[in-house]
Amino acid sequence: MIYYSTGELIMKKRVGIVLACLMSFAIVISGCGSSSSGNTQYFAGKNAAPEEAGGVYEMAEADSNEQSADYGEGSEPSGQVSDPTRKLITTVNISAESENLDDTITKITARVTELGGYVESSNIYNGSRYSSGQIVRTANYTIRIPADKLNGFIETVETASNITSKSSNVEDVTLSYVDLESRKNALKAEEKSLLAILESAEKIEDIIAVQDKLSDVRYQLESIESQLRTYDNKVNYSTVYLGIEEVAKYSPTEEKGAFERMGEGFMESLRSIGIGLKEFFIWFVIHIPQLLLLAIVAFIVVFIIKRSNKKNPAKRNAALKQQDNKPQDNTEGKDGK
Repeated sequence: MIYYSTGELIMKKRVGIVLACLMSFAIVISGCGSSSSGNTQYFAGKNAAPEEAGGVYEMAEADSNEQSADYGEGSEPSGQVSDPTRKLITTVNISAESENLDDTITKITARVTELGGYVESSNIYNGSRYSSGQIVRTANYTIRIPADKLNGFIETVETASNITSKSSNVEDVTLSYVDLESRKNALKAEEKSLLAILESAEKIEDIIAVQDKLSDVRYQLESIESQLRTYDNKVNYSTVYLGIEEVAKYSPTEEKGAFERMGEGFMESLRSIGIGLKEFFIWFVIHIPQLLLLAIVAFIVVFIIKRSNKKNPAKRNAALKQQDNKPQDNTEGKDGK
């Protein structure tokens, strides 16, 4: 039977701890290596996939691919791809007109709830500015819609309003997402190894060192998981920035002929004259108290002036005669000389 001294036992424990740390480091290195090779194999398979309707499978040389497009009336955003393994973030900007803002808002918000989305923020201005004799009302929304139901929501907006501009931007974050998942898996493996080392450690300084490393690994894990949750939210729910303005008449969507433009321009001029007369009448009625006060002040001033002129007619006549006699006196003086 072999007996070991206390120094030899301590030495063996230290050697065991060092070997465990080396194994943990090797696991992390191998995990990072598998991350890069995994990314290459992942996209090698995707590049061979055929193109689907509504999306493009071409991969750029950069780490992320952004696509943006402006759409005319009736077109659909082409950012949604049927392949669920790709991570695409879609953002849509829409400017629209409505002849009845309240009715349009009701229809759109009801559709958002029906599709399983939600309104992230909203700003409604009732009479925020005054233009062409009308109080202009506007509404601005930030809406989150499930990505697979985005086209249905855009169709609802087109039906409930007149879209004047629409643009869509699609950002491909697949590479970043896969890289984060690989780092997460490597950190989880390192966490498992550190927990095993912590169980076998006996010296206080060794325990403290392992716990410090374990805390750092767990902090990195929480940060990566937070980034992945943010990506998942943006990928699963497309963002729609919607601005609606209430108008009396929709903007024309097609260019009109010369005679039609002249006729509409003439009618618009008549309408502007009518609005001007109406606004003047409204202004006059609103300012009747001020106008009455000015009229009273003017009447008093005129009355005082006339009264003062009636009281001193003799003085005025004498002053006039004196002015008429002055040139004659000067003439007689010259003749006397």
